[in-house]
Amino acid sequence: MKHRVRMSLLIACALTLAVVVHGVLMAGSSASNTHVVLTGTISDSMCGAKHMMSGDDAKCARSCVKGGAQYALVVSDQVYVVDGKKEELEKLAGQTVTVSGSLSGSVLQVDSAEPAKSSAMGTAQSTTDSPPQIATVEGLVRDVACPIQNKEATATKFNLKCAEDCARLGSPLIVLTQDGILYTPISETMPDKDQRQRLMPFLGKYVRVTGPVFERNGTHAIAIKTIEELKNVRLITNAE
Repeated sequence: MKHRVRMSLLIACALTLAVVVHGVLMAGSSASNTHVVLTGTISDSMCGAKHMMSGDDAKCARSCVKGGAQYALVVSDQVYVVDGKKEELEKLAGQTVTVSGSLSGSVLQVDSAEPAKSSAMGTAQSTTDSPPQIATVEGLVRDVACPIQNKEATATKFNLKCAEDCARLGSPLIVLTQDGILYTPISETMPDKDQRQRLMPFLGKYVRVTGPVFERNGTHAIAIKTIEELKNVRLITNAE
């Protein structure tokens, strides 16, 4: 009898632990997702930007996916593995498309995918002439120095006083995402105009920013069209 009771308690504890771990993992996964709108070419996770089967990129992508690979979105030199909307992506293989979804690391959960305007009109543009993609970025507005020097600082766990002191002394302001990407705010027009005054009211706050995004050799920038505070994101502001 005691043995049965003990076994029942062990099973109950194991089930409870499994539920808790699953919840933590799901919460972490959700917190690291960033909503984006990306324009690129539909390829596959095996070939990436360079197809093994020359002459027919669409056929190569479909063949690789049938062989176990996943569809992928190639944006400049970045390859994102895409999840969801497989039937739609199969039809769009090899084409330039605009994809909306949630980005976590290099995995893009697709909400929608459609031919890019230049592709739908049958016109081709070089990468240098293509208009920048519009994206929505979520993250923390803060100074640039601390997250670069202190790897423990994140978009939701940081020292607010340090961020305020650095900003007061002139440190440039950036948007730090959950994935650790730093977006430098810039203006859409040249010469570039200072965006500091626009960001100062959001210092130390978690925000959603929408606008054209730019990337060069790992450096990211965004020209802010809209910015709003996300008040439901829990922040720890007294971290060391």
